[in-house]
Amino acid sequence: MIRFLACYMYRLSAAITFVALPTITHGWAPFSTPRHRGGCKPSTTALGGTSRRDALAIVSSFAVGFGSSSPSNAIIEDLLLENEKQQYTLKFPTLFAPLYGDASRSTIKRSLGRTDGNNGNIENDNIWAMEQNLELGPLQTPLRCTVVRLRDGTLWIHAPLAPTEEFFELVESCGGSDGGTGGGGRVAHVVVPTYALEHKVFVKDCMARWPDAELWTSPGQFSFPFRVSDEFAFGKRVAGVLGDCYRNCNVDDAAVIPPWSDEIEYATLSGGTFDIGGNPTTLYETAFFHKASKTLIVTDAVARIPTSVPPLNDPQKLLLISKRTTSDAMPEDTPQARLAGWKKTALLVSYFFPQHEEPDPDTLGVVTWTDGWEDNFDALAGRLIVPPVVRTLIYSQNPRGVRRWVDVVARESGWDFDRIVPAHFEAPIGAGPREFELAFRFLEDSSIDSFPEEDLRRGLRPIADVISRQL
Repeated sequence: MIRFLACYMYRLSAAITFVALPTITHGWAPFSTPRHRGGCKPSTTALGGTSRRDALAIVSSFAVGFGSSSPSNAIIEDLLLENEKQQYTLKFPTLFAPLYGDASRSTIKRSLGRTDGNNGNIENDNIWAMEQNLELGPLQTPLRCTVVRLRDGTLWIHAPLAPTEEFFELVESCGGSDGGTGGGGRVAHVVVPTYALEHKVFVKDCMARWPDAELWTSPGQFSFPFRVSDEFAFGKRVAGVLGDCYRNCNVDDAAVIPPWSDEIEYATLSGGTFDIGGNPTTLYETAFFHKASKTLIVTDAVARIPTSVPPLNDPQKLLLISKRTTSDAMPEDTPQARLAGWKKTALLVSYFFPQHEEPDPDTLGVVTWTDGWEDNFDALAGRLIVPPVVRTLIYSQNPRGVRRWVDVVARESGWDFDRIVPAHFEAPIGAGPREFELAFRFLEDSSIDSFPEEDLRRGLRPIADVISRQL
């Protein structure tokens, strides 16, 4: 949540450049849902909020206006049904789109099961990724929920996404054979793995959909500006708070041992401590090891920014961001322009004020990308990293605690994972304990594997300094 607060304030300060001006000059609609591409189903989000009768008339008129015959009512009805399944209501104010109220998101389901090296068929199909976009103005990045089917056939949900009917149905479609235990397809466990709002704001909707599911959370869940009960925040009492369970999970102690801990072990990181509403609040994240698939499931701890455009990103928003200067006309829609838009999106989300995004000294409200920005993207993307925001703002507050957690995940636990599934950006990432540990080398020496200083200087460093002075 902290990183989106800072980025949101930045985007507000540059509203003329990135929001108001493109809206006026290019007809860009803020916070519209991305179009499906790359084998994903098409979206009809332009019809969101329109009555079925009006939508039928709009689509028919649009087709006739371009010289084509009117589509059949059956086709339009199918499009409208799909559109309805992508609608949801954000019931708690946030700093990401839609801020509050009705919105629409598309969801992709991807199997993370192992493939047979001989024929490419998926084996052990018991883990999936559900993906939507997280949006902040024109900036869109992948957001992920991981679903595991346990041995009894029930489902375990990590960091649920926006509560669209499409999302719910895709999750429930992960159910399968339960070996006669009667659990097939039923969501039995929902996990809140961290403090960050984007990973828990929809939990209450999910508990309403799956009222019999048990709720598990990382420690330190907080509400702001008022402290409220679990029932109010999540819609249900928390079954258990996740501390550490990476060795001998059946030890009799004060913690409630989850019934799934023999299949999915976990270890909790104590990150930075911040003053939230006048109270010192420690931020936690719990990592999970799914034994059957040898997968490490994390939220924000590590990531790999893709070097190609993610499948759900809206081409128009990519083109908007791709411009060399914000006063330029919209560029031609080409793969190169879309990729440039993605690269600049990654830099903006990662650094807030990246080095080569410069205010025009002669024209107020105009921003220009100077030469060298692609080199900075290449230094950031395509490798396993601790994201700049997490590393600079959170982990710098408690490096010893982070180091202890890394030692548990990479060594003491004995977890033999060979891939990592984060909640942001790319997944799965082919990496094991050694690669995971190497991503945290900066804990011993901040000069190792450092990010460009000029990328940090104008955005993350000042915020980190303010946080340090407050605590």
